[in-house]
Amino acid sequence: MLDIWNYKKNFALDTPLDPGHPFLVDLNAARGEYHRGRLLREFGFQVGRGVLQEPVQSYCVLFGGHRGCGKSTELREIARQLEGPEAYFVVQIDALKSLDINNLQYADLALSMAEGLLEAADLAGLEIPPVFLTPLRDWFKQITQSTSLERSQSAELQAGLELKAELPFISKLFASLRTAIRDNTTHKTEIRESVRNSFSALAKHFNALLAKLEEEVAAQHKGQGVLFVVDGTDRLSADEACAFFIQDIHQMRLLQANCIYCAPISVLNEQGQVSQNFDAVFRLPMIKLGEKGAPVSTDPSSRIPAAWAQLREFVHRRLPAEGFDHPDTLDVLIAHSGGHPRDLLRLIKLCFQQLDEGPITRSVAETAARLLSNEYRRLVQPEDWPVLASIDQGPKEDTPNTEQTRRLLYDLVLLEYNGYWWQTHPAVRALPGYPKPAATP
Repeated sequence: MLDIWNYKKNFALDTPLDPGHPFLVDLNAARGEYHRGRLLREFGFQVGRGVLQEPVQSYCVLFGGHRGCGKSTELREIARQLEGPEAYFVVQIDALKSLDINNLQYADLALSMAEGLLEAADLAGLEIPPVFLTPLRDWFKQITQSTSLERSQSAELQAGLELKAELPFISKLFASLRTAIRDNTTHKTEIRESVRNSFSALAKHFNALLAKLEEEVAAQHKGQGVLFVVDGTDRLSADEACAFFIQDIHQMRLLQANCIYCAPISVLNEQGQVSQNFDAVFRLPMIKLGEKGAPVSTDPSSRIPAAWAQLREFVHRRLPAEGFDHPDTLDVLIAHSGGHPRDLLRLIKLCFQQLDEGPITRSVAETAARLLSNEYRRLVQPEDWPVLASIDQGPKEDTPNTEQTRRLLYDLVLLEYNGYWWQTHPAVRALPGYPKPAATP
């Protein structure tokens, strides 16, 4: 007999899956117009042959979508496919781990990228002449001399500043700056100001180091260029994301690096400004359970079979089918998730909270659905209801780009599907405030 409690641990949220993970299910075929191969081709990668036709230079792509739709997992697979001797030397930056995502500025990310580049080069055994490292060491000395950080540096760093110009040591210097900004409110403001005031010099030294590293990775058959994959920046608040990706991104573009930046969906709808700042923009839409307005919760014939099959497998990789009293019970949860992978995991977690013993019954699933709806209740304002109903009842082209709809997209009240059309989250449509269609006479 299945002991359902052995599987509860499999439903952790916000845990990206690495390529080859046993829980991993490729959901892209059910997303509609998103194709990974198109993004790979932006970087000169020939998908069919598995080789790089020609490396790009200073090419930046914005990759966005809803929180919890699978962006981080997808970015890990993209990084895997773009990494290798015939492709790129990939440097992955996880802003959630290395930076203060609740208070992030462009200077912080630039320092993290410099540190990540130096650390990756050192781990790969690349040899970089001191002439490319000494300017970074001297830049560090210059910006810390005017801050209180200089007095709190370890004896190792103080001694090395006069003697060392080696990859591991320079990496430690940038790590000390990044850590001070992330963890130390005393140093945060003055370090940021000092970095911003000398950012042009940092970009110059970074670019010289990057150009030399690209020569080295090619000479040692570790890649044909360098690519940064920056994840976690989609967790920025809507206002901070707008400041970072629109107002300040021109500073980051001074770093002549190939980059994929992860962004929240609210930024993607600033179409005009985003397209000016990035070479290409890709959206990762929701799993499309049915066409717009289709009654997928009550009419199985309106469902897209491949999407439902993939989401069932998505759950069954974590919990066998015997964990449910009937296949229709899982379908209740899938319908209420709206095709949002993270919310489907949340619904299963809510089911576990209602269980005394297994399996999960339809009654338990319906209770979990009500609990999820209640979590969304606080995100909807009275003035939102008519807008949501209008979008749901309108054609696919009805996607009014306003401050209000960007907020609703950011909060997952509105979900974006391929094409790109919007529909209110089923958990919100189940709330009492949602306007019911007028009865047909």
